[in-house]
Amino acid sequence: MRSWVRSLSLCGFIILLCAQVSLATSFASAERAFNHRNFATALKELQPLAKQGDAKAQVLLARMYMMGYGVLKDPAEAHKWLEAAAAQGNPDAEFMLGAPSVLRHENIPEGLKLLRLSAEQGNQDAQLLLGEGYVQGVGTSLARDPVRADMWLRLAARNNLPFYKAQLVQAEQQMTPAQVAQGRALAAAWKPKHGLKPGTKPDSSSKPTGRQK
Repeated sequence: MRSWVRSLSLCGFIILLCAQVSLATSFASAERAFNHRNFATALKELQPLAKQGDAKAQVLLARMYMMGYGVLKDPAEAHKWLEAAAAQGNPDAEFMLGAPSVLRHENIPEGLKLLRLSAEQGNQDAQLLLGEGYVQGVGTSLARDPVRADMWLRLAARNNLPFYKAQLVQAEQQMTPAQVAQGRALAAAWKPKHGLKPGTKPDSSSKPTGRQK
């Protein structure tokens, strides 16, 4: 009986693995079509993947509806797919949902929560925007904190384009050497936390430093 149980378990694992490989292969094909601006093929391949719950496909499909690539612009449809991907902990979806809320000052607390979830997973655009928020503070939702600003901006600049490094250099001109040193130490100790979903507690990798005067 145990051997049958093992055989059934192994078969189930193999089927699941094959399904995952198939999804990955299909998404790679859809992404190739998108990058070559073959939007009709990309749409055809992305839609079934998105409906099956592939978070990367959901994000790319959302981009198509957001920008009108091969389809009519449909912000509501784009938002639907981004929410589906964010619910699975996709950092790109969390950034794309959180950034507009913060930049437009619409539901800032929710936007900041999504940015933190994305930043904690290593999305460098989210890290940049969160770091810039800590430089000056964001109303009553985010207290000014030069140490955390330095940490997030430093992470955003790591192995990235010169623009990100320039934002760090500019921000550090407003900081004390002690604040820069603390931010550097936090960045060195930081590790990404993958799969953070809305409802989980982010930003646990760095200890609060308190409101800075």
